[in-house]
Amino acid sequence: MSQPNGAEVLLDILNGYAVEAIFSSPGSEWPPLWEALARRADAGEPAPAYYNARHEDLAIGQAMGYARATGKLGVCLVHATVGTLHAAMGIRAAYHEQIPLLVLAGESVSFGEGADAWVGAQWGRFLADHGGPARLVDSICKSSFGLNTPTVLAGAVHRACALAMGAPQGPVFLSLPFEHLHQPAVLPAPARYANPSTPRPERAALEQAAAWLKAARNPLIIVENAARTAGEAARLVQLAERLGAGVVEGQHPGFVNFPREHPLHAGFYAQPYMKDVDAVLMLEAPGPWYPPTAMTPPGARLIAVAQDPLRGRDPYSGFTADLIIQGDAMAAVDVLLERLPSATAGAEQRTAAWGERSTGRRAQWREQALQHAGATPIDARFLCHELNACLPDDAVIVDETILTHHTLINVMDRLKPGHFINALSGGLGLGIGMALGAAVGLPDALPVVFVGDGTYNYNPGLAALGFSQQYGVGLLTVIFNNGHYRSMQMGTEFLYPTGVAVARQHHVSSPIAPNPDYGQLAVMFGGHGEKVDDPAQIRAAVGRAVAAVREGRPAILDVRIGDEVAFLAKVFGG
Repeated sequence: MSQPNGAEVLLDILNGYAVEAIFSSPGSEWPPLWEALARRADAGEPAPAYYNARHEDLAIGQAMGYARATGKLGVCLVHATVGTLHAAMGIRAAYHEQIPLLVLAGESVSFGEGADAWVGAQWGRFLADHGGPARLVDSICKSSFGLNTPTVLAGAVHRACALAMGAPQGPVFLSLPFEHLHQPAVLPAPARYANPSTPRPERAALEQAAAWLKAARNPLIIVENAARTAGEAARLVQLAERLGAGVVEGQHPGFVNFPREHPLHAGFYAQPYMKDVDAVLMLEAPGPWYPPTAMTPPGARLIAVAQDPLRGRDPYSGFTADLIIQGDAMAAVDVLLERLPSATAGAEQRTAAWGERSTGRRAQWREQALQHAGATPIDARFLCHELNACLPDDAVIVDETILTHHTLINVMDRLKPGHFINALSGGLGLGIGMALGAAVGLPDALPVVFVGDGTYNYNPGLAALGFSQQYGVGLLTVIFNNGHYRSMQMGTEFLYPTGVAVARQHHVSSPIAPNPDYGQLAVMFGGHGEKVDDPAQIRAAVGRAVAAVREGRPAILDVRIGDEVAFLAKVFGG
């Protein structure tokens, strides 16, 4: 082979960082990369698998879901500033959720002048924007840089991969001009590759934390995003059992951090326990309770452990602590286990008390679900109860619901560590992509995504179905269809309970009508789809959909559910 061009060097670096997949919704600036991938495939040389996502929202979601599911670097390619704008919501979400991504946008620095004029008039007319793509996302990623010379291509890409994987993890954005990829590389790929190690928390601070937890009469653990794998969750179980501490997962846990059938699982809302606790260990818990100031426990020692405990680039947090420990949360758990080698005083009695509460809470949700087993529209609690019972053990669930999120995390107590990813991050439209990315990263799992009908309309549904069909990646999409944007309507009802909108039931923001049969979309792409409005048919419908997914086909279950607001208001004390 003659002197490699910039695209070949890019692939060498991705290989060096063991990147397995590139998710892309590309444009006219990427032919050098496509040719390099084709040449390597023809020569039997290593390169990441390339997936054409058909839409930037899908591509960025896939890179996020892949990284969330595997713990590896996700890579996404987009098209100039226009593609960057589409992907920006996902980049922002990855930044706030600390998901490691390398996001590459193409651009041109010659604008079609000179030897590279063939790139097209669009670069001078439609695709060139002041400041370039990197400027657009500077505030929502760890680092953003538009390459200004081919000399720095190898070093910039190499650093970007390591920076994305460094603590706290997050997205790094590079704008790579077409010309730098097409022309002979100035410098080769570096010879050495290493991801930065995650800083370990300060031992002296953890020894103080251990002393406070050992002396506590009523300790509590709050965790949201610390235990991604089953092994990590098992270590957290050990710590909780030695302390006899209830474990609250937070209202929006990123994973199943703690087995939900365990007697020490204390649910998802810390507020009921705030008056009585005297020590609280918060592990990667950016939102342990709400409101931040009003709900702070008055008589407790507060210990916060996180890679970025102060959330340095968030505009506001409001949470305080007596001990703030920066570093890897699971490394902190390991030190605490070392400092607390056996059960603390009163742990057995506390465990028994938490067990009664846990059993009662789960039984109450189950009883409510069964009490509404025959309701039509289908009661969301009963739907979650049935899904909890019949989804196979290898299911990996990606959740992008809003109201139903609270129902399913409470009812679906069979969810196991390593089998759940929360896709809700402030904006809607990433969940289906995240589920497909998880499916690529975990080929032996059964991928399932939960969305509301409003959320489904935000997702690039046709692009996702086309991806499933093209690559044979099955996905079960369960639509919790209540026929409107219910969470939007809630604000009007809360602020103006006697207003005209409530009195006349004239909610201009919420209806999704007429309500189509979403399942037929899957049929158009060679998949399985059906509308489910009979609660007695849920399990059979799930069985048919799962069979299609195992064949590598998409499946959509459009399940017609009723209103959840009344019973959720009771959960939150409304």
